Amino acid sequence: MIALIGSGNVAHWIAQRLRDSKVFPVGQVYSRHIENARELALKVGARAIDNLSDLDPSCDVFVFSLKDDAYAEVLSSLPFELPVAVHTAGTVSQSVFAGHARHYGVLYPLQTFTKTMDMNELKVPLCVEHEALGDDCEMVMRLAAELSDARYMISEKQRGVLHLAAVFACNFSNAMACAANGILQDNNMSLDMLMPLMQQTLDKLKMMPPVLAQTGPAVRADKSVMEKHMNALPTAELQELYRMISAYIMHECRR
Repeated sequence: MIALIGSGNVAHWIAQRLRDSKVFPVGQVYSRHIENARELALKVGARAIDNLSDLDPSCDVFVFSLKDDAYAEVLSSLPFELPVAVHTAGTVSQSVFAGHARHYGVLYPLQTFTKTMDMNELKVPLCVEHEALGDDCEMVMRLAAELSDARYMISEKQRGVLHLAAVFACNFSNAMACAANGILQDNNMSLDMLMPLMQQTLDKLKMMPPVLAQTGPAVRADKSVMEKHMNALPTAELQELYRMISAYIMHECRR
């Protein structure tokens, strides 16, 4: 049985994956806000708690899915030393559990999650660190297998690099979609018109490296088109963004 410490997007994915698990059923869900804990606990038949003193010491693994800056406060409030603890963060060291858990590690899901969506069929590469797990390594590896078919043993440094790269590949690309959506809406058009183009961009990356997939005026150094684009942008912030990204493409993405 596991206890989930946190009730956000990643915790919802974990709960969905373990909903029917016979090996690692979710026994407890903790959140500072009891209504959030209840919402998630109800989905998996677990007990909702909002006080760490109510944690069940009989749980086999305690899985933490918290904001990075919440770990110090939460861990300092634990009522007992945990037998096995793992967290799901991209940039928090597993040593954050030192003095709070006998054995510990990391299960970092390299994916973007939205708890209002059905995530059962989502493909999730799961990055595993278990240097400090000792004899409980096998238990955590079984938990990892319950969560994902794609598991990778990585170091803490590699996890940090993956998290940084993911910000560029996911967060920044979505921010570009936000900018595109705003430009279209200002002119009575929908982002739906760009969906085939965006999908084709992803499909091409399955067949060739990004530098070969790059197209557009910047990679051609077509300065007349770029000047027209700059003049059409409604804000100085978007103009600066366009200028910086075009300069990067011209210097780093040309064949």
